[in-house]
Amino acid sequence: MEFAVPNNLDRLGFILVAIGVTLLAASYRIGRVARAYSGRMENLLHLASQPIDPLELPAAAWPELAGGGWQRLEWDGSWFGQPVAGTLGLAAPAKKAPAAHALGFDLASGDEVRLRLVLVHADAWGEHRLFADHLARVFVLLLETRMHARTEALSAALAERARLSLYLQHDMRNQAQWVLWISDDFAACETQDALLAAGRRLRDNAPLARERAEGLIGALGKHPAVEQAAPVDLRQATLHAARLAGVEPTLAGDATAWVAASLLARALDNLFTNLAGAWRETPGASPTLQLRTVQDASMAMAELDFFCPWPPGIVPLAPEKIFEPFASGRPQGLGLGLYQARKSLREAGGDLQARPGPEGLRFLLRLPAQAP
Repeated sequence: MEFAVPNNLDRLGFILVAIGVTLLAASYRIGRVARAYSGRMENLLHLASQPIDPLELPAAAWPELAGGGWQRLEWDGSWFGQPVAGTLGLAAPAKKAPAAHALGFDLASGDEVRLRLVLVHADAWGEHRLFADHLARVFVLLLETRMHARTEALSAALAERARLSLYLQHDMRNQAQWVLWISDDFAACETQDALLAAGRRLRDNAPLARERAEGLIGALGKHPAVEQAAPVDLRQATLHAARLAGVEPTLAGDATAWVAASLLARALDNLFTNLAGAWRETPGASPTLQLRTVQDASMAMAELDFFCPWPPGIVPLAPEKIFEPFASGRPQGLGLGLYQARKSLREAGGDLQARPGPEGLRFLLRLPAQAP
């Protein structure tokens, strides 16, 4: 009797060999496809380092997408309030492509930018479509990243412009208050000697006021200059700011601060313009300002220490409200002077502290005394 087992084993071996050869061929083919797509992926990722506008990215990426089998890329949406639309590749067929052939994405960044993308591929499935989908998703990620970068940069720029506008608004208010003080000074003159004294004060303060006005004009320009930190005579800067606010202080000691002169002038103007009324309205009050240099653990600091009384008729602010924006004890006050003074000083590596008491506020202004 003959058995068919050997023949069956031969047939099974042949089948296994055929399967192995098929898998080897398929692996080789998929490997070739993967290497081709790998090169396209590298080219696509290289676009991330290029200074390409978000709306120009589809055209820049299209050669790689088309090489991956994508036949058409179309998009439409809103770009900062303006409608945008575009198409790359083959014209849209009369009959809409099946959903299996199309890949859609909805992108948004903030309230200003929205895009709808649709990519159409030649294949509905298979290894080519699998790799092409990865290409498409990397492209969409690049585009979405560029969109976010653009809107975030705009938000940052607008926030900075708003911050500068807030500073400039208060600087202009300080300048207007100086004009009011000069007007009141002249209006109060009842004798020739008083008029001459007011004229001398105007003559002494006019160069400082002009300097501040020129700074305002420069800051309102399209490209305001950025001043670098340098050694500044803190005593002289303090005296100028106090006199410009209509206050004649008594100064003791000396100190040099490492700061941009315009930034220090802004901080001191905000500080003394805010406090000048308290000294003028309080009988017998005259500011005594103490300057010194102290050595901290890491660096030397220039300090300005002085006391300011609560003006008559003003409700003293709670300690936590002293530097809070828009918190003011004056009916017409903006509540920004002390806030902006401290913010400017902190930008320069210093600080402004205030300790309230029953009679008034004790201020301590600190700035680096030398380059860090």
